[in-house]
Amino acid sequence: MAGTLKKLVNFTKVEHTVFSLPLLFSGAWIGAGHRLPPGATLLYLLLAGVGARILGMAANRILDRHIDAKNPRTQNRELPAKALTMEWAIGTAVSGFVLYETACILLGPTVVLLSPIPAAVLIGYSLLKRFTPLCHFGIGLAMGLAPAGAYVAVTGSVQPNLEIGLIFAFAFFWISGFDIIYAMLDFEFDKTHRVHSMPTALGTKGAAWVAALSHVAAFSALIGVTYIGGFGTVALILATVSAAGFVSAHLPTIPVAVRFFPISAVAGVAGALVPFF
Repeated sequence: MAGTLKKLVNFTKVEHTVFSLPLLFSGAWIGAGHRLPPGATLLYLLLAGVGARILGMAANRILDRHIDAKNPRTQNRELPAKALTMEWAIGTAVSGFVLYETACILLGPTVVLLSPIPAAVLIGYSLLKRFTPLCHFGIGLAMGLAPAGAYVAVTGSVQPNLEIGLIFAFAFFWISGFDIIYAMLDFEFDKTHRVHSMPTALGTKGAAWVAALSHVAAFSALIGVTYIGGFGTVALILATVSAAGFVSAHLPTIPVAVRFFPISAVAGVAGALVPFF
């Protein structure tokens, strides 16, 4: 059982939830008027984040299992390697959904009403690579919905808010740009097997430009957040750390895998923490 649990943790990469939690808590912080919301709300947001991570990753692995089996880089993943059965994989996805939806119920009726939107994005974004090179922006949308959803959970409202809009934009362009860079690892495979991506559509150089523009947009949104906060010293330091991560992401001397993780995590976490300061 311990071996199966280890495989499930690796299958869902649930530990990576720690890098999206700052975005969730950032949205909650903004929604509460730059104060800590109630502890119960933070707990429910944590549960929603973990459930969403399990659902999204499990669905991604299930839907991509045939592609993963053909790709030398991914053929050792749990499903193509037959380390996990489809029953376990589907059960994991359902468990993630149940946890996510339970947390949404606890967060209130507005969140429950809107909860199918993030769930649909989490389940469906991996399908986009079958149709469009814009697929990278699907995962960007999923990440951007984290602070936006937390803001709605705290306020109980979908009233527009400039600061949360900027955090949404930061998250959207941050992870979309890094996903484009990550796709360069599979350039030859994707081109041969007709998997859509920015690198296969524009070439690696063209895709690198799109990723760079995405990161410029992410950093611009972050500067907007620091402006709203009055350019606090700590906020500026965090924005600088995030900017350093974005710059490092485009250095060819750094391996692509390292640029995607941990560099992307450093850039994202630092940026998500800016509203707190």
